[in-house]
This record gives sequence, C-alpha cells and structure tokens, in this order.
Amino acid sequence: MDLAALRSRAPLFLAVFIDIFSFGLMYPLIVALFGGGWVAEAYAPATRDALLSLAFALFPIGMFFGASLLGDLSDALGRRRTLMICMGGLAAGYGLMWGGLEIEHLWLFFLGRLTCGLMAGTAPIAQASVVDAAPESERSAAMAQVVLVNTLGMVAGPAIGGVLGHWDFRLPLGLALILCLTTLALLRSADFARDSARRALALDWKQPFILLSRIRDRPAIVLPVSAFFLFQLGFLIYYTFILVEMQASYGFSTAGLGLFSMVMGIGCAVSSAWGFGLLRARFSSDRPVTLIGLALCGVFVAASALPIPAAGQVTLAFLSTFTNIFAFITLLAAISSAVDESERGWALGIANAGVALSVFIAGLFTSLLTLISSDAFLLLGGLIIVTGLVPAWRMRHGG
Repeated sequence: MDLAALRSRAPLFLAVFIDIFSFGLMYPLIVALFGGGWVAEAYAPATRDALLSLAFALFPIGMFFGASLLGDLSDALGRRRTLMICMGGLAAGYGLMWGGLEIEHLWLFFLGRLTCGLMAGTAPIAQASVVDAAPESERSAAMAQVVLVNTLGMVAGPAIGGVLGHWDFRLPLGLALILCLTTLALLRSADFARDSARRALALDWKQPFILLSRIRDRPAIVLPVSAFFLFQLGFLIYYTFILVEMQASYGFSTAGLGLFSMVMGIGCAVSSAWGFGLLRARFSSDRPVTLIGLALCGVFVAASALPIPAAGQVTLAFLSTFTNIFAFITLLAAISSAVDESERGWALGIANAGVALSVFIAGLFTSLLTLISSDAFLLLGGLIIVTGLVPAWRMRHGG
C-alpha cells in the first residue's frame, strides 16, 4: 500500500483497531469482575455463573443482529457513514458500562454490553472497503491488512484492560469511551470511502433474518460460511474457557489474564505480518493454507485440555492464534469472493454474524461450569475446529 492510500485509510484502520481493542478489553475484565469483588459478595456461585454467561451472551446477541444489518447498511449508505454510526454507538455502550460499575448496577452494565454488540460492525465494513479496491487474486492479501490491524487491537486491548482493570475496572472503560469519541471525530473529516449508494436501503424489524435468508439463493457462499462458522465456534469456546481455566486452575490475576490474552494477540499479529505471507507464498491458492490452519489450530486448542504447566498453556495460546490466522484470512477471502461487489458488505456481515453466534454459544456454556470442567470445553473447541475441515475441503468442488 502506498503512502497516500495509507493516509486515506488511516481513520478506517483506527476504527477497526478500536472495535477489536474494545472487544479484547472486556474479556479479562468480565472474567475478573464475576470471579471476585462486589459481584462475588452480592451473589452466590451458581448465580454468578449465570450472570457471567449473560455478560458474555449479550454482546453476541446484539452483534448477531447488528453485524448483518450494519454490513448491509454500508452497502447502501457507504462505508464511512456506517463506521461513524458504529463509533457513536460504541461510545454510548462503554458509557453505560462505566456508569453501571460506578453505581454498582449490573443491569446498566448489561445494557452497555448489548449496545456495544449492536454496534460491533466495523470489521466487515472495513474488510469490504479494502476488498472493493483489490482484484480477486489479491483479496486475501488485502484482507490481511485489515486482519493485521485487528490483531494489533487484540494485543493492546486485553493487556491494557487487564492492567488498568487490576487497579480499577472503570479505567479501561473510560479509556475505550475516549478512544471511540476521538475516532468518531476523525471519521467525520476523513476523505476515504465517500462512496455512493450501491443499492437502495430498505429497513424493517425483520431485516437481519431477511439478510440471512439470502444464503439460500447463493449456494456458492454456503461452504465457506459453514467452514468459517465451525472454525470460529471452536476457537471462541477456547478463547472463553482458557481465560476461566487460567484464573481458576492457575491463579491468574486480572492483570495476568490481560497479559495472557496479549500473548494470544501477539500470535495473531506475528502470523498476520509474517507467517501468513510466508505460507501463502508456498502455494498457488488459498485452499491449502485454509486446511493447514484449521488442522493445526484444532490440534493446539485440543492440547490445551491436557494437564500441563502454565508455561505450556502460554505456548499453546501463541501457537493456536498464530495458526488461526491462516484459516481466518483465507476463509474471509473465500466468502467475499463468493458474491459480487454489491453484496460484499452483506457477505462479510453474515460472517460476522456467525462470529456473534459463536460468541453467544461459548458464553452460554459458561453457565455449565458447575457441572462440566473447563478442560472438557477446551477439548470440544479443538474438535469443532477440526470439523471445519469438512466444508473447507469440499470448497474445491463447490464454494
């Protein structure tokens, strides 16, 4: 990317960074918030598990509806305008969560989580904007640029959230609020993606389901979306339960959870900046890279269920995210290539809705922790990722 293009897309990349930064910011905070402090004093263990499940689930419930809707909205209104809507909504959500902790009112915190989920749509919009300008043979490389920004946010978010949250849970939420408002101001004056409407906008309360129903008429998207969903479901089960495991079995503090999550983000960043390009250069297509990523990531995730020292878990966390990127980039590229330009935002929004559903399912599973150990869920996550090899292999024939 030349310097002029980088400058024009800087606000876009910043919006992507804030979105994933704020998402990663919350995971160590939520685990720590519901594992001790005033929440632990106010609720019995079984109730806390249910509330923990709700805290995880509300974000993806909002994301499921918001991701598909915002992706479609960006095709109709333009990328920049929709990103501004996302940033304003995220700012409101983090303000609500900050207020909820300030007055120790969990339901206000939950409302903020739901609002942030509804507005978590910058990634597919940015992906669509970058892919719009790339020829088909370069789409996976273009997607890698956005994923690299994502991974930088994944590194910074959990680390900053864990360290600041170790002192006061309100500090990282206040920081996220300020960053969202700053990004909103930059987007307002940005000159990238001032694109005209690609198609007419028609909204009603059934819109998310209407968007999903289009899949039936576009069979080319079924296999890459199926592989991506299984891959994300398995990995997000791992991402959720490895943090629970590190706190419960290894005694990690809020700061420790944040730094552990940072290691996972570093794995993504190193792979996005170096590992993916190196592996992709060895093959003439994306498909072998997808299969290698799914197989290795699934094995590393399943291995985390073994009784190993904390250092071993840290190593597996790095390896699982390093190999995760191979499948993540190529499957998103396959999804975007399965539709024409007028529906690219919709297609990537569907992928993001699949991520939302995966986060929702993983969050619901935390309510079963009193019955099933986290090790069992870690093994399950690895097996589900490996299952994604089935539709990914068939993409040679269909998707």
